[in-house]
Amino acid sequence: MALLEMRKVYIIGDKDLREPVVKRLGELALFEPKEIKEEVSASSFFKKENLETNHLEDVLSKLGWTIDYLEEFNEKKAGLGLFPSKAIIKEAEFLGWVKDFDWEKVCRSCQKLKEELETLKEEKETLQDTYHFLYPWREISFPYQSLLKGKFVAYQWGTIPLETKATLQKQLEKEKGSHLEIIKEERGSVYFLLVFLKEYQPRIELILQRLKVEKIEFKEEQSPKEKLKNIEQRTSAIEKRMSEIGKEFQRASREKIKLMAVYDHFHHLLRGKKVSARAGSTPYTFFIGGWIKKKDLAKLKKGLKDLSPLEIVVRKPGEKEEEKIPVALSNRGIFKPFELVIDLYGLPRYFEIDPTPFLAPFFALFLAICLTDGGYGIILSILAWLALRKLKAGETARKLFSMLFITGFVTFGIGIITGGIFGIQFSQLPRFLAPLKQLTLLNPIKEPMIFLLICLALGIVHILVGIALEAWDALRRKDIVSAILDHVSWILLILGGILVLSPLAKGMFLGASQSGASELGLAGSNTAISFSPGSIKNIWSALPGYSKLGLLMFLWGVGTLFLFVGRKSKSLFIRFAKGGYELYGIVQVFADVLSYSRLLALGLATSVIAMVVNTIAFMMGKTPVIGPVLMVIILIVGHLGNLVLNCLSGFIHTARLQFVEFFGKFYEGGGKSFKPFRWEGKYTRIEGGKIARI
Repeated sequence: MALLEMRKVYIIGDKDLREPVVKRLGELALFEPKEIKEEVSASSFFKKENLETNHLEDVLSKLGWTIDYLEEFNEKKAGLGLFPSKAIIKEAEFLGWVKDFDWEKVCRSCQKLKEELETLKEEKETLQDTYHFLYPWREISFPYQSLLKGKFVAYQWGTIPLETKATLQKQLEKEKGSHLEIIKEERGSVYFLLVFLKEYQPRIELILQRLKVEKIEFKEEQSPKEKLKNIEQRTSAIEKRMSEIGKEFQRASREKIKLMAVYDHFHHLLRGKKVSARAGSTPYTFFIGGWIKKKDLAKLKKGLKDLSPLEIVVRKPGEKEEEKIPVALSNRGIFKPFELVIDLYGLPRYFEIDPTPFLAPFFALFLAICLTDGGYGIILSILAWLALRKLKAGETARKLFSMLFITGFVTFGIGIITGGIFGIQFSQLPRFLAPLKQLTLLNPIKEPMIFLLICLALGIVHILVGIALEAWDALRRKDIVSAILDHVSWILLILGGILVLSPLAKGMFLGASQSGASELGLAGSNTAISFSPGSIKNIWSALPGYSKLGLLMFLWGVGTLFLFVGRKSKSLFIRFAKGGYELYGIVQVFADVLSYSRLLALGLATSVIAMVVNTIAFMMGKTPVIGPVLMVIILIVGHLGNLVLNCLSGFIHTARLQFVEFFGKFYEGGGKSFKPFRWEGKYTRIEGGKIARI
């Protein structure tokens, strides 16, 4: 329920031991190395050594390209798309592939096939363009070049819109030395051959220009009919070869798992090289600095014991290093899945409070209120459980499904309390299910104001917990004055305001007859409201005991904040100005509380949509013959759709309440995750979480 303690570790030894130490650190997976430049005192003595990594980077580039390209031809898509999982392989298989698999041959073959495939695609596109160009002239069986041998006669191929055909014919009829032969009329265009005497060419050209005739120039030596036949034959041959190449790629894709294993091997080698490059060195020694969990120090020393002589220096980090210290969360049990929400917002800084255990119950409760329906809770838990069991999902996905599994149970409890299951109210259940009716404490649809009051009350508790955590954080930092004057004062102010206004709240949400609001003289009593001493005395006398206590708490909080928030300023004017501005935050608190009304809106929306789905399904169920089938389909699709949509919107709005209203009171975030140097493949994972030892 807190952040794990971290320690800064320095490893110093003979230069010959640098590579073995780096390799062992990767196997231990306990140490996160850092740049030597972060250690000013060490960087002045130890210098970085430039290590050659170009070869490894080139190898990874080739392997990465081949793996990505083969993905297009993969016959089986594995894993969950939103949360891609790594392939799990046995250690013996991994070591065998790294040692014996000829990955270079596969990469060369894939590159050669890709180049051939691209060449064929380009040729096919060119042939298709030519085919479309020649297709309207497909009935011509003689070569174009044979028409160019005339001495006194000229020829012109062309095309015009169909509506211009008559005009062209009329104008050419006036020219005795010309003949227009219509080849084809197709798709609103006219394709023609114009034969004319060369001596009339200027006049013919003028007519063609005036009618905007598109002249066609043919370069093929074959006739259109013969050329089209050749194109079809060549296109068929290209498609056949492309199909063969596709099958070759599919066969190569079966080797993709081996390529992934080899990639991860070289990837780890490159990471090791970069770790070595981060180390400082002299002609005889090396120096590596980094971070480790305090509880893993003994494991580190034991793991490096056989590599000697080595000197391991450990020190406790200071607050000035907070931005550099990596963070490792240590939540367990039902709190662990809710680390996902923290990851979405940002990890805490090292000296900050881990909000996960405080966030978890509120997140599950608020999301459950958004869903409301007990039946949806059951379905959500079942689907999440199946996803955890059946899907090969990564750590992030498992956290999400575990969180939804927990939320499903809470939703079921909320559904029992509010008397709803799959849009059916408990009051509508048969007599033999009458005991369930006794479990219903509230019907949100019939009593929305009470439901709203509950949502707002939960919001107030949520906000107060956030302020209390800020006070606790100040106490941890031994800033007792700030904890009491700046944070406890706000808690007293809010609690006091609630106690003062609770009679009015009862009258607003439960009705004045139940609240005794008239006792205040604010809801129809004979007590006039004014600021005269007598009126104030009457109001004070009319207040319930808890409201009197609340008023004192409210005034104490207001006075303390006004007088002491700006206590560090020497000017009284600035001090009181800061105090007045701080009190303006009461408006913001009020706005924050109202934000929790979204829980009411989403909860009612889920219930109403579920009822509408049931109504439509039962109406369609009366349809002759296919009625029962339609009813079942509508019930399944409608309720699943309602669950998915409201679960998504509920998740977003619940996260928003955590990020804005809750975290805004105490949490800053911005921490960096602790990532120890380890064998961690991009594509593969060794079975049993073992470390592959090459």
